Formats: sequence, C-alpha cells, structure tokens
Amino acid sequence: MEEKISGRTVSRRGLLAGTAGAAVIIAAGGAVKALAGEADPLRPPGMTSEEHFIGACIRCNRCRGACPRDIIVNCAFEDGIINVRTPRLSFRTKASQAFRRPEGKTQEDVAQEPYPAILAAGGIGFCDFCMLCAQNCPTGALSAFDPRTQWIGEAVIDPAYCIAFEKMGGCRKCVDYCPFGAVTLNESRYPVVDSSKCNGCGICENICPSSTYRTFKGPGPRGINIHVNKNGRPL
Repeated sequence: MEEKISGRTVSRRGLLAGTAGAAVIIAAGGAVKALAGEADPLRPPGMTSEEHFIGACIRCNRCRGACPRDIIVNCAFEDGIINVRTPRLSFRTKASQAFRRPEGKTQEDVAQEPYPAILAAGGIGFCDFCMLCAQNCPTGALSAFDPRTQWIGEAVIDPAYCIAFEKMGGCRKCVDYCPFGAVTLNESRYPVVDSSKCNGCGICENICPSSTYRTFKGPGPRGINIHVNKNGRPL
C-alpha cells in the first residue's frame, strides 16, 4: 500500500521505516552522537539541518535514483550506524566520465554564466544544482536550495595530496575548471580557495588528478576535497 506525502507517493513500508527511525532518534537523545560517526556525511543540497534530515529521511533512495550526475550514494557503517543507508555525496568517478565543459565554451565563458554552463556540461561526478533530488524527496528531508546564497560544503586543499605542493606548481586543474573562480594560485603557485565563491559543486574534486597521478584507488582523499561546513557560506 502507498501513501501520499506532500503530493508524492511513498510506500507504506518506507513510511513506517522512516517513522521508526525518527522515533529511535528522539528516544536515543544524546546517544545519537555516539552512533553518528566521526564526521557528518556530505549531504545532497537542500538539507536544513543534520538532525531534521536524519529524522525525516526514510532511506527510500529516490534522491539517488533521480540524480543525473550519479553523485548520491548510500552511507555505510563507517559513516556511523545512525547514517546507514541515508544519502551522501561522492564526487569520485572515472577520469573518462569527469566534468567536461559545454562544447565550444571556454573557462571564461563558463565563469560568466556558471549555472547554465554546469547544467549543460558533460560528464558525471559533480552537482549541477538541478534539484531533482529535493523534488523527488517524499518527506521534506531535502527542500528548496539556492546555490547563490547556500552551499553544499567547502572545497579544502590537502597539501599532502595536492600535486602542486609536491611539484611546487605544475598542476592547476582545480583553478582551470572551477566555474565560479573560487580557486586561484598564490605567489607560490599553490591553489587557494575563496570560500565566499565556493558552493561545494565538487567539480574541483571530480577533476583532481592526484589519485590517478599516484595510482591511488578507492575513496581516499584527493588534492582538493569538499568538506562539510556548518558555519554557513561566507558572503
């Protein structure tokens, strides 16, 4: 049997599972923190707070199925017991499937109108802010999101993995592909991130070559990674 929530249909089983999950969270109180893992997962755009998200998400996988860029995956046990099967973002993909600028567009063209350019870009492994995830969420765990004033997370350079730090320059992929001009090179030719321009789209992490350059495999860190930041986007 199916029920409708906010005009969307969800199975009775999924609704009961989500309700039970919310009840457990309320009953557990402070114990939830002990089950949540070391860090909050990077969530799809449209999450108002981690507490609301965990209480409202029914693990239905609709956001994951709706994502055209294939960046929504399920949390596993290492993300914390309370997060298992809830959605998180992953910007890792094969190099042949990574972000590609719209045909005929230069980096300067993209920077002038970044949002239409991202939507028209090729490849998977980054967020284009289509908001299909929120539109397909049946419970309101994800809601409206304005990437011009809100952010998914913040791009952070990891000098231990960034090729530019190892070679004292020589790699500027994140600089050349950031559609918002949030990543620049300093006088030492090292990349730096302007948090007021970054919105966590993940293109920089998606195209970072540090993993292929060093033949790294799996979910380990790259030279630049999108991190959760609860302080709000700097204006």
